[in-house]
Amino acid sequence: MKLLLIISLFFGALIGAHAEVSNNFDNCKNYFYKQQIPRGFEGIAKADLFDRNDLPDGIIVNDLGSPAYICQTFDSTSWFATLYDRGRLMPLYSAYILESGKSSEICKRHDAFSLEPQLVYRGVDKNMKFIDEAKRQLKAYNKEHNIEEQKPKNRPIFLLQTSQAIDEDYTKVREVGYGRGHINPCGHQTAHKEGYKATFTLTNVVPIVNELNNNYWSKYEKEMINMAEQCTRMYVITGIVPGNVPIGESRLTSPTHVWNAYCCVDNNDKPMKSGAALADNKNDSKVEPYNILDFQSKLQSLLNVNIELFKDGCMK
Repeated sequence: MKLLLIISLFFGALIGAHAEVSNNFDNCKNYFYKQQIPRGFEGIAKADLFDRNDLPDGIIVNDLGSPAYICQTFDSTSWFATLYDRGRLMPLYSAYILESGKSSEICKRHDAFSLEPQLVYRGVDKNMKFIDEAKRQLKAYNKEHNIEEQKPKNRPIFLLQTSQAIDEDYTKVREVGYGRGHINPCGHQTAHKEGYKATFTLTNVVPIVNELNNNYWSKYEKEMINMAEQCTRMYVITGIVPGNVPIGESRLTSPTHVWNAYCCVDNNDKPMKSGAALADNKNDSKVEPYNILDFQSKLQSLLNVNIELFKDGCMK
């Protein structure tokens, strides 16, 4: 049985090379301007929550790198990219394209949020799943690979909650005034029904105080839709500045800031304009606009790392 498990894990690692949770964004580079990944963020992620002295039997250590690179996949199509901090159980940023003149669907708020099974096993299906379906998928994987679920560490719910945030985490933060703040908002993905549904995953949300989430930041997100109408394509990166203050009885900490940057291009993929915005994660916070270069300097001071958001600063 041990030999069979080793062989299964070996082939699982090979399969993982083509997974949508990966060690890079090669499968969804199109969501970044000139296909250049933002620089500087990898070093601020915290290590995952798995105990190295007692790892679940099916976990491959090399797949546990933090941050994780997620090509957010719904209905077998990737819709945006997320750099996910395994230790903090939240995204550092999501990158996507906001196209002008696209509004075939109305964004409706969902109560149910998906999870990412590939944050557990790279060899499972690449699509995001609701929790019950995710547990069934992991259970089937365990059975196929002779992984014994009598051990608590191998059970699907333990695997899921150790690899990412779950609904219970956000139920607890809601009790003390925080909401599920979309990083890539559903209102920026209304060109396709599947696209806006893909934003309702817990790997694309962070705890944001309610007034900022529902008022000031929401207004700014709507303003961006109008700005996008002035260009052919808008490359967007939205993220957080991680914090260290625990939120109530949850496992999550409160980000100190939420931020956004965009690069607007014409039909020839040449820059037309760019900009950025930053807000403290507080109820009385206002959204402060920046130009890209000043914002990069500001973000560098907040994160204490060198940052480059867009190739050549998205300069004309």
